[in-house]
Amino acid sequence: MRRISRVSLVSLTLTTAALIGGTAVVAAPAQAAAKVCNADNAMIYTDGTRLRAKASTSSAVKGQLYFKDPIRITGKSGGWDRVVLKAKSRGGLPKGTTGWVAHKNIIPPYCGGL
Repeated sequence: MRRISRVSLVSLTLTTAALIGGTAVVAAPAQAAAKVCNADNAMIYTDGTRLRAKASTSSAVKGQLYFKDPIRITGKSGGWDRVVLKAKSRGGLPKGTTGWVAHKNIIPPYCGGL
């Protein structure tokens, strides 16, 4: 007995649906849908973003971060994210520096999907 691959079966289902004018609904394989959101994939959204010692606009500024500086989100408090720099920032802060950034200045991690 000949075995039909998943790709062939999906192609056959879509072709058949197109020929008879119907709509085919094909479920994605389970392993493709099980992507894990990783807080490591975040980055800074705006130039001159202040990295603060605490989650407050009145807190001391440790330095500035710039667009695409890579960060890891390690915590949250209100509208603030606690971050660790994954590399030396364009503003000169060393890799591993920690602090707080207003959430609006962060490009959140991409977790897959549409």
